[in-house]
Amino acid sequence: MGKRSKRRPASGQPRVVAATRDATLLETLDLLARRRAPYAELLSGITGDVLARFPIGEGGAVLELGAGTGALRAWLPGAIAARAVHTDPSPGALARLRGRHRDARAAAARAERLPIRDRACGAVLGLCVFDAIHAGGAGVERAAVAEIARVLAPGGRFVHLLDMATLLDAPFAKLVAGGLVPIPNVFSDPAEHAWPLDILLLRRDWTAGLLELAARAGHPLATDFGAFFQPFLAPAVTFDAAQAADAFKAVASDGDRRFALSRAIASACQLAVQQGYPTFQPLPFHSGRYLASVLDTLFRDSGWFRVEHSEIVTRALWRPAGSAGGAPRYRSLVLGHERVTAELPARLLDESARQPPPGAGATLIEAGAYAFVATRL
Repeated sequence: MGKRSKRRPASGQPRVVAATRDATLLETLDLLARRRAPYAELLSGITGDVLARFPIGEGGAVLELGAGTGALRAWLPGAIAARAVHTDPSPGALARLRGRHRDARAAAARAERLPIRDRACGAVLGLCVFDAIHAGGAGVERAAVAEIARVLAPGGRFVHLLDMATLLDAPFAKLVAGGLVPIPNVFSDPAEHAWPLDILLLRRDWTAGLLELAARAGHPLATDFGAFFQPFLAPAVTFDAAQAADAFKAVASDGDRRFALSRAIASACQLAVQQGYPTFQPLPFHSGRYLASVLDTLFRDSGWFRVEHSEIVTRALWRPAGSAGGAPRYRSLVLGHERVTAELPARLLDESARQPPPGAGATLIEAGAYAFVATRL
């Protein structure tokens, strides 16, 4: 009796963990859907533009990796959606996808083990999926590339779109191992760049020394942000990438904390320089470009693909402000970084869209997504 009672929690534990993971995933996907909603027309247009520029052959299925709840399906041209087979390892996400798209074909599968026969696909698509594959490690990402190569017919295309910020665990682990500390770019607007400049890199030894100096002085950099820096300064063997990414996002997503960190770093550096400490010399880091380099390297080095495109694609439209008034003059979303302003910024994603249509009260809306296209040899 006692032995059976011990086994029951163990046998149910994987199901509990899986259900919790599914629930967390669905919450995240719902949040992304809300963030995409004002830009859905533009993101659908970007998808159509990429698929028109790099057409999919008429034969074979169109397989989607990491389909989630169906965001990409909603943007696909009708003829391509009709050929699509959507895969995802999450049963909960696929159930939501089937509920929203009754005619969709879907199958539970991981990218490294696809339920499709050899050379059966004219295209393989993905939306914000390869950063998750990359986070699984080198073995997982190589296996995924091999599976994509296996299921694609010669001349078939792999098309990956990224419209949201990437997962940070994998790049953070590499950066910290290299003696660097990533912090949010709190000194400028990341979305001012087509490739958002979202991260600044500090030398680990310099950062540790500055915090030690700040602690001796009772400075806010140590008292208010010591806990933020702690995960990044842990020894490499004990570095917790998930904890570090959570700490980073907690500051990056909070305007008040961003401002406070910028003030704390500036004043601590001023204090440190007065004592002969080296000056603040951050290195720029684009998390989107990091994923682009991962995809470029993986697919080029595989020997199975020719990379055709690896750049940001943008779209813009002017929309009437409506009768309610108070609408912003400008809003944009590129790789997860949003700007909403009362006036047009000095730099647009698409400068050709700067001239407004006749009449007053219109809002310029822009969106940008990273598009990667590789063709099976």
